[in-house]
Amino acid sequence: MNVLVWNALGMESDRVFRVLLKYKQDYSPSIIFLIETKPNHIQMEAIRVKLRFVGKLVVNCEGNSGGLCLLWTNTVNVSLLSFSRFHIDVRVSYWNERDWRFMGFYGNPDADQQKHGWNLLQRLHGMAQLPWLCSGNFNEILSVDEKLGGLPHSRLIMEIFRDTLEYSGFDDLGFQGLRFTWSNKQTGCDLILKRLDRGVCNSSWY
Repeated sequence: MNVLVWNALGMESDRVFRVLLKYKQDYSPSIIFLIETKPNHIQMEAIRVKLRFVGKLVVNCEGNSGGLCLLWTNTVNVSLLSFSRFHIDVRVSYWNERDWRFMGFYGNPDADQQKHGWNLLQRLHGMAQLPWLCSGNFNEILSVDEKLGGLPHSRLIMEIFRDTLEYSGFDDLGFQGLRFTWSNKQTGCDLILKRLDRGVCNSSWY
């Protein structure tokens, strides 16, 4: 079973939908979590139908930012545990395998507000004692080697993020491919790259 997590940066255009459709064809995910979707429930319902998924959970964006959507096929049963502007947390049943927990997460891009997301992770980790996968855009880095360019990143903020993952029982799953997942799209000395997107899980899910 595959899970696809994608920071879509808007789902309004046909081009973006074609990219998502290609991902679906290439990876055959049973669950898709989309971040910064922008469209509302009605628009995402049209996307669900086009993708031929059976289930959908949507958190509408506020203004021109945010928006989350979880889609799933008929190969899994999904039940909602909790949601907010920054997460969707569900229980997943898959054939005769043990139930597990998936959380799609979107960290607050405002550094002054990130503490609320970390408090959320710490509070929710004890709610359902299940194998737990959490993936998304955390909008934070764990170490200095996850950033290239720009001013030095706060070591205290990185430490708080690391402590949050440790308290929640999470280990980073690592990655294949490019080290950095975000760019400020500048060039030369003004270029900044960061690894903001990741998957983490507890020991029983791993």
